[in-house]
Parts: sequence; C-alpha cells; structure tokens
Amino acid sequence: MHFYRRWQPVAAISFDLDDTLYDNGPAIERAEQWMLAHLRSEYLATAMLDQARWQALKREVLLASPELRHDVSLTREHCIREAMMAGGMAESQASEEAVRVFAAFLAERSKIEVSDETHALLVRLAERYPLAVITNGNLDLAQAGLADYFTLVCKAGEGARMKPAPDMFRQVQESLGLAPEQILHVGDHPETDVLGARLHGFRAAWLNERQLPWRQLRLLPDVELATLDELGELLL
Repeated sequence: MHFYRRWQPVAAISFDLDDTLYDNGPAIERAEQWMLAHLRSEYLATAMLDQARWQALKREVLLASPELRHDVSLTREHCIREAMMAGGMAESQASEEAVRVFAAFLAERSKIEVSDETHALLVRLAERYPLAVITNGNLDLAQAGLADYFTLVCKAGEGARMKPAPDMFRQVQESLGLAPEQILHVGDHPETDVLGARLHGFRAAWLNERQLPWRQLRLLPDVELATLDELGELLL
C-alpha cells in the first residue's frame, strides 16, 4: 500500500467491477466465442460470421452511431441485429432474435469467478459502509453472486456516459447524499477509475495488481493497492 495524498476517513465506497473484483478477460473471451459459434450454427444469415467480420461490423456500427459507445449492451445488440440483416434477415425478425441472442450472451458473460477472499472482504465492508458499483460494463450482478453487497448499481448507458465522465459518479453521490470527498472509488484503470474519481472529487484507491508505473497516471490517487485485500487493512 502506497499513499499519494494525506488519508482521510470515508463514509462510503464505490467499486469498479471488471478486473477489480474479478479477472474479466476469460469471461469476455469465452462469451464472445460462444456468441459467434451460436450465430454461425443457429442462423443462416450469420453462418459465415467470424471474429474478423464481427470486429469490422462493430467498427461500422460505431462510426454510424457514435452515441452507442457509452452503452456496451446496446452496441452488442445493435451489432447482432445488423449482422443478421446483412445476411438477409428481415429487420423485425432480426430485432427479435438479437434480443434473444444478447440475453444468452449476457448470461455467459456473467459467469465469472470471484475469489472467496473477495466475497469475504465485501461482506465485511458492507457491514460498515454503503457500497455502490460504478461500471462501464454490463455484468449481471445477481447471476454473478455479487448483487447482495451493493445498495446502488450504476452502469453506463441509458443517458449515463462511461467513466471517466462524471455522470455515474454524480449519480452515486446524489443517491448516497454525501459530499464527493466522503466516497472512496476503488478501481484498476488509470483513466476510467482513477482519473474519473479524482475529476469528480471522489477519493481514489488504485488497484495496481499489474504493477503499472505511476507516471502514466494523469492525476494521482489517494492510495495505491497492490492487492484488493489491502482495502480491508485500510478501511476495517
């Protein structure tokens, strides 16, 4: 644990999810492989869809509708629909099938592995602090076994821009009725988490398990954590 700023007690904690409470890479890779295999096997319209075609389609969709960048769920659903329509499926049917495929993808994506130590830490923290989620992702917290720890979940989309924009930080602050400096945000990403929190006045705990150099930060956090377990040492 390394302090960059004079430590002050906090009254609530917000958490990033992906790569903070669990390793997100394997879950996303598995879910993406499942989705492409499902689209190839179940629909004639997407029988030729592979990873390269999927990525090209996603780039085209985001270029045409840049507002989708702040909603990963809506982006994926739109891309699935566009892939089906490009293969000759009628728009109404493609829209219905895209909803079904995305729901199944989300279920696959939410099969994450959270360590017993992290569950134990969240139990102890939730007994003492209000806990919130601020995420750019779309994890189903109930399916992932994380929902019971949090009093508030803020996800990018539906008018809320992705971190480091202030939208979700402001939602948490207003919902908890606390000043920004009373809330500690915990996350792994130098931009979306550390910069986002600091720009909105939150205290920031940078989970730096990858041992990235601090010089790449645009604003310094209050504290740098080598492991998530150190959060217990700090707050409990």
